[in-house]
Amino acid sequence: MVSPLTRLAKTTALATARRVPLVRRVADFVSQNLADHHTYAYVRRRFIQNGDGSAFGTAARERIVERFELIDKSVQSGTSSTDGLLMAEALLSVRAPGHIVECGCFLGASTSKLSIIAGLLGRPMHVFDSFEGLPRANDYDRRDHDARKPSTWVSDWNAGNYRGTLDTVRCHVSQYGDISVCRFYKGWFDETLVDTNVPEHISFAFTDVDLPSSAKTCLLALWPRLTDGAVYFSHDVAFFKVLEAVLDDHVWASLAEPRPILFGAGFGMCDASPHLGFFAKGKSATADYVKSLLVDK
Repeated sequence: MVSPLTRLAKTTALATARRVPLVRRVADFVSQNLADHHTYAYVRRRFIQNGDGSAFGTAARERIVERFELIDKSVQSGTSSTDGLLMAEALLSVRAPGHIVECGCFLGASTSKLSIIAGLLGRPMHVFDSFEGLPRANDYDRRDHDARKPSTWVSDWNAGNYRGTLDTVRCHVSQYGDISVCRFYKGWFDETLVDTNVPEHISFAFTDVDLPSSAKTCLLALWPRLTDGAVYFSHDVAFFKVLEAVLDDHVWASLAEPRPILFGAGFGMCDASPHLGFFAKGKSATADYVKSLLVDK
């Protein structure tokens, strides 16, 4: 005769055995779902789905994705496919008036993508670059650490890196983007980011400049022109020295504004966009507004 205690033990063991595969399946699903959030496929899917109820519906967004993917296949880029869609979502969602500015364009892949959205929105786009690659940097600026990489990894920002001629960039934007909305400014940032060139009102800015000094120059020149609710994207938020430069209290004191949150600082917006982050400006930059700029609304 089986005792009640033995029967209970067997029943419990059987129930546990039956639950283990289910628990494992649930854990695997959750793990996969979380990992999926960091992939291009997930961001692509969400970007298109966000067309429901949007001024730019799913068909328009599918066309944007097709054009972006052609750019990814055709033009060497320093940014990822996910970067382009995350910025496109923000730009389509931003409610601030003003022009679009890009600082640092390499061969024009990101320029082409942003110009497509600028054309859809009817907003002029201003592109600043030396078109000679990175400037010669001092020893401090030239070597930086990446929060996403081992401590043994150190940048080596040599003069001339990421060079793309103005003719090359124009050619790529003409072929893959919307050249009609673009105006180009050739020269070092401290020479070209002046009052006569920088638009009075900016709704969206994107900087990909690598060097801490360049990041600071761009921020000081552009931030005062950003309108309420505008967004300022950087492709350098994983670099420690760049973070020190753009989050420095003295910088924000000179801008006479409280330092805003830098979303993505250190680790980017997802695994597929490890260097991308952004500031949102002004009283309109509430939690709900910032959330509306993301693919996961």
